[in-house]
Order: sequence, then C-alpha cells, then structure tokens
Amino acid sequence: MRVLGRCGRLRGWVLLAVVVGTFCGFGRAPAAHAADADLAKSTPSGAVFFAEISGLDAWIDKLQNSELVKSLPSNPQVQAFYASPQGRKADAGRKAIENQLGMDLWTLSKTAFSGRVSVALYPHEGRKEPDAVIAVRVKDAAALDKIRERITPLLTLIEDQISQTTGPGNVPVRSIDGKVFIAERDDWIVAASTSELMNRTLSLRAGSDGSKSLADDAPFVAMTKQLGSQHLVRSYVNLELVAQGMGGRFGPEKLDNPGVSLLLGGLYELANRSPFLGSTLDLDSQRLVFAHSIAGKPESLGEKYAPLFAAADKPDAGSLPKVPGLIGGLILHRDFAGWYKRREELLDAKVLPEFDKFEAGLANLLPGKDYATDILPSFGRNLTFVAAPQDYAHLNGKPGLQLPGFALVWDLAKPEEGEQTLNLLFQTVATISNLNAGQQGRQPWVLSSESYKDVQIQFGKYSQKPKGDRLPIVYNFMPAAARVRDKFVMASSVDLCKHLVDVYSSPTTTTATAKPTRNDFLFELTGESLANILDANRGMLEARSVAQEGKTSDQAQTDVTTLLQLVRAVRTLRLTTGTEADGYRVQLEAVWK
Repeated sequence: MRVLGRCGRLRGWVLLAVVVGTFCGFGRAPAAHAADADLAKSTPSGAVFFAEISGLDAWIDKLQNSELVKSLPSNPQVQAFYASPQGRKADAGRKAIENQLGMDLWTLSKTAFSGRVSVALYPHEGRKEPDAVIAVRVKDAAALDKIRERITPLLTLIEDQISQTTGPGNVPVRSIDGKVFIAERDDWIVAASTSELMNRTLSLRAGSDGSKSLADDAPFVAMTKQLGSQHLVRSYVNLELVAQGMGGRFGPEKLDNPGVSLLLGGLYELANRSPFLGSTLDLDSQRLVFAHSIAGKPESLGEKYAPLFAAADKPDAGSLPKVPGLIGGLILHRDFAGWYKRREELLDAKVLPEFDKFEAGLANLLPGKDYATDILPSFGRNLTFVAAPQDYAHLNGKPGLQLPGFALVWDLAKPEEGEQTLNLLFQTVATISNLNAGQQGRQPWVLSSESYKDVQIQFGKYSQKPKGDRLPIVYNFMPAAARVRDKFVMASSVDLCKHLVDVYSSPTTTTATAKPTRNDFLFELTGESLANILDANRGMLEARSVAQEGKTSDQAQTDVTTLLQLVRAVRTLRLTTGTEADGYRVQLEAVWK
C-alpha cells in the first residue's frame, strides 16, 4: 500500500511538472527577437476563435490587496469550505504547488499574466475537438527562470516521453508524446497541439517565409478596425467559419419563439450575415466595460427586419425617467406594429395559431378593437419599465415584504386613440382583479381619479385603510394610470405615477441622429437604491436563510450584510444594444464607488 501511495504521489508530481513545464518551457534557450506586442501578428491565420489578455497582473495585485479578499478568511462559507474534504484537498494542492515552485499562487498568476497571453483555436476536419495554439509573453523573464530551476529536476522523471527538434528561426521545439509541442525564448512561450501549427507560428515570429497571420485575415481586420486592439481582454470568433460548420447558418431563418424574435431577432439575423463576433473587456479604478460587436448595418437586412432596430432618422431608446430613488428599469425600442404585421415572414408557421388565440382573448377585454389595425398602430416605439421606491400612504402600516413601485410607460403614436385603449384595459384589469380580491386576501379597490398638474390620474383606493405592520404582499399594489403628453403611465403605486407625471410633463428636446450609437434596448440598475429595498426587508432575508438554508442567525446576518455591501458598491449597471457606424454593439457597463 505504501508503494502504491508513493507511486500515486509520484504521478502527481510528474503531472505538475508537465503542466507547469508547458507554461514555463524546459530550459533556457538562446536569446532571439521578442514576440510581437500584438500576439495576433504571430498567430497563424484561419483561427475560428482567438482571445488575448494583456496586463492583467496589475488587476490581480489589486484583487489580492482588496478588502474583499482580506475578508474571506473570516467568512463563514469560506471557513466551512476549507473544513470540508474538498477544501482540505484544495488547500493541500495549493501548498504542494507553492512549495515546489517557491512562490505563492498570486505571484505565479501575476508572472503568467504580466504581459500578454493568447489562445487560438482551429477547426480540425473530421474531429470535433479543435487544434490550438497558446502563446505567452511575460514582462519578468527572471521570474520564469526561478520556476524553471524548480521544475527541471522533476522533468527527469518523464524525459523518455520528451523529444526535441529545431523549428523555424532555429528555435528548439520539444514535444510530449507527440501530442503537445512547446517552444520558448527568454520572455515568450508557445504551445501548440500539432507540429504544423507550431511551425507556422515560429515562421511568423521569425518572419522567414511571409506566412499569413491571423492579423491579416479580413474578418479579424474588420473587427480590429471596429473595436481597436488595445484592451485588457479581447476575443474574436470567425462567424463565417462557424456558419459553414453548421450548414450555412447558426439556425433557422424563421424563429419559433415570438419573444425571442421580438427581443433578439434582428441581432440574430445580423450575426448570421456578419463575418465576426468581437468582444472586449476594459477595466479601470471605477468602471468596467464589456462589449460585443458584429459587423453589418440593419438597413442591409431590408424592410423585413426594420421594425427590430432603431431607425437612423428617428429618436432611439433614450434614457430612463429620472424619478426619485430610481432603482432601475429597461426600455425596449421596437416598431411593435411593424413586427406584428410581418410575423408570418419572421416566425415559424407552427406558432402563428397562438396569435389568433391571443387576439381572441384580447377581444374579450377590449371588445370592438382589432389588435393589428386598431390597437398596435396607436402605440409608439418605446415600451419602458421602471422600478422605484414607494410610500405607503394608502395604508396604516406596511406589508411584511416591502416591494418597490413598478410602472409601464407606453409611447403613443396616436395619443388620443392610445389613451382610450389603455384606459379601457386598465379599468377592465382592475375590475377583474377586484373579483378576486377575497382570494388575494385584501379589500376590493374603489376606482377614483384626481387632477395632478393638469393631468387626470385614475387609481384604485381602499374605502378604509388596511392596518398592520406585516400586511400581505398584495398591499404593495395600488394601481394608477395617467396619460401625459404622448406617454401613457400604468403604475403599481400612486406616488410613482405622480413622479412620472412630473418627469413627462416637462418639455424635452431630442436630436435624432446626434448620437454615435442608436440604442434599441437599455437596462439600468442603481446599486444604492436596490440595497435600500433589500435593507428594508433584511429581517425576512435573514429568516429565509435560516429556515431554508439551515444557517445560524449570525451566518445569515453576515451574509445579508455582505450582500448589501456588494450591492451598494455598484453605482450603476447598464446594458445597451444598438447600431454604430460600422456595426452593431452590445455593451455592459458597471460603475462602482
């Protein structure tokens, strides 16, 4: 048994040597010219995927010294993990690696990512698994030398599996069982899954035979022109190659989900005609930006897909209404009537009967109204959803679970007609809801109205204010509706409805084509306001953690406190999609304190 245990440990050390040796090389080679600062220029052409990371060591250092990491040892969840069998094994593995290399994992990570690291994947005919090239260029060659010194004795254990040749540029190439090929110089290392890819890579680095690099591929050139080359992280997908592997498209031309078609149908079709998908990640002391871009202009798709994009000569999604304490919301910018009119061209035939059922059901709520010809044409292109804190003036107390107020805001292309339709819908839904008031555990609403800033607001109210400190959740809702200029507001609280009247009553000016990006979707979240809502429900969150997750009261309090700290740290989280001059962009931006 002891012999078997020793053999198992020996195999573990050999595996460690192979893994680290793949990264660090197998010995110091003679000096040669440094690899290109842009690793794409020394990566063979024809890659279906490429990703490059540059200068990540500074952010690893920030993370290492952050308050979050410093607090982890005292976190109950972290302590519980390290007390578990898996945690003990993970900690033992970390210590073994650190002892062998003579440095901690933080230092190893900063060494690996101090310069540039890239991965490129290539299709392999007749095999699902792609071929790969991994390239590393570091800033601190001396740190690599230290790792080499520690690894070299272990490599003796597998020397019979290692063979060596000389590649282009007179660079030694070592292979492990003919499956992994590794070459290196002072500050760079290349690993490839085939000798052919290794030779192409070394030829590019040596500049010996005029080989074509990834940086010369037309889709990659177009992506670089659109996104630039200097980013913390950038990646590239050759969509043409992906489409070829899938029979010419990523999927069917007609989608079988109306919601997906309305939300993503335009982007999906544009991607099917784009040569690339590019992604970037940038980070500074207070801002993170994660962006995806594809090539092509929506106009190239024709009238069929025009309803799914912001038109160049018209206002786009704009921004959320700035109501007090705004938690967040979204704006969906679509030509809803145009999309509905072209649904037979855009959707699979099997889902079309569902629209007939929908129209039949709507006719029961809005008798005498045809959805396609009477209702949709009266609506504009923006549908806005907003969440914000609410007061509880309609109660003598508060619900046990305190929810924010919510509102839907419709743009109206035909304000008079749209108001009539939505007023009728509001009144009908309120009446039907009242029929179920007993089942919901609440008093029925009495529909009333009042004038506020020359705007008539209709709302539900209780004949007697409900009393109690832990009222049922349904008492969060007091429906209200109003038309303001060319907007129709339908809200779950009267005070939020009034705040929106304040915003939309003020005249605004818009410039249609002044922005470099025409956004057709916007989502925003404000950390401080969201944290305030969570804090108001702190007791319920802690009780749920104790009851459902089996945690102690102290653990639950710690968890909620940590959650609130993280949420408050986020100033704004913002997701947008829209058309730019050279293509289409999806961008997620986070700003923190």
